[in-house]
Amino acid sequence: MEFVFDLDDIQNIAKKFIPLIDKCKIIAFSGELGAGKTTLINAICKQLGVEENVTSPTYTIIQEYHSNNIIIYHVDLYRIKSIEEAIDAGIEDCLQGEDLCLVEWPEKASLLFPENTVYASLQTVSNNIRKLIVQLP
Repeated sequence: MEFVFDLDDIQNIAKKFIPLIDKCKIIAFSGELGAGKTTLINAICKQLGVEENVTSPTYTIIQEYHSNNIIIYHVDLYRIKSIEEAIDAGIEDCLQGEDLCLVEWPEKASLLFPENTVYASLQTVSNNIRKLIVQLP
């Protein structure tokens, strides 16, 4: 599945994306630096009712957000150097739990992701245009 969109329309894309992942708990977002992974995750969280500020967890690795009756983990593996470091940071617990887990840079710890992971790749088409490619399990 593929979407090409203007970053100004990202809330609408997030709204269309959520039903695709309805029963999925782990969504892995890949793409080059600056492609819009955090921006899309922010839009998804807002569409799910998160009222707090959604920021990149690059330094904290894991951010936890609450919305209605769900917990959302936003994970950024950019600074992870090894599988062991990812495990020590608690990534495995997030991936094996029942809560929604939105992960940036999954290729840094790809062996930890279960079969039922949704993979979403963001590509920069131009300054304000992105392509989102979604692979459902």
